[in-house]
Amino acid sequence: MKFDIQYRPAFALAIAKLDAGETVIAEAGALVSMDSHVTMETSAGKKDDSLMGSLFKGLKRMVAGESFFQNRFTAKGQAGEVTFAPTHAGDIEVYTLESSKTLYLQSSSYVCSGEDVKIDPKWGGAKSFFGGEGLVMLKATGSGPIVFNSFGGIKLVEVDGKFTVDTGHIVAFEDGIQFKVGKFGGGWWSFLLGGEGLVCNFTGKGKLWVQTRNPQAFGQLIGQKLPPRQA
Repeated sequence: MKFDIQYRPAFALAIAKLDAGETVIAEAGALVSMDSHVTMETSAGKKDDSLMGSLFKGLKRMVAGESFFQNRFTAKGQAGEVTFAPTHAGDIEVYTLESSKTLYLQSSSYVCSGEDVKIDPKWGGAKSFFGGEGLVMLKATGSGPIVFNSFGGIKLVEVDGKFTVDTGHIVAFEDGIQFKVGKFGGGWWSFLLGGEGLVCNFTGKGKLWVQTRNPQAFGQLIGQKLPPRQA
């Protein structure tokens, strides 16, 4: 399985090139197009999961802000292509996961992945949730490619020591980095009046991806300009 990313950075499109028999799993609603011989199956879990196991996985994804169902696209009999795009306008990154590694990513950043990649919702903590930032992380393990997107451009940071990022700009990071959610420097006064939200203080060594735009802040700005609902 190979991925080709086109039309970046503002309106990136992920093209999955599958060998015969290969399967790519995607978030519901991410499909743009597929070859006619590619089949699609919709389920809440993996193919060999029990009914209860599938339901449990689907519910966990809903808690993390993902869709209950996922779609499986398989190239039947011959190689095929499937294209995916995120909801947000921005860039797309492809990361090859190794069995010894773990990748954490914002729930809204996940697009698709190989069949051997396991996606598990992992809540970022009540402090970030009740702070209005919605820092809900997905935990990716296994092996194979995983595709994630950003809102705006995406920047790779090689963390070696300490690094601070606003929670609304986090896309993904490797498990060699630990994070702690806290207030922006300056205490509660800066937090309340300084216009900055909660931040993640990262420590360790590994790769970190950040996005140039904050979807929560953008949504609040647009919401203020929309006409009031009619009764």
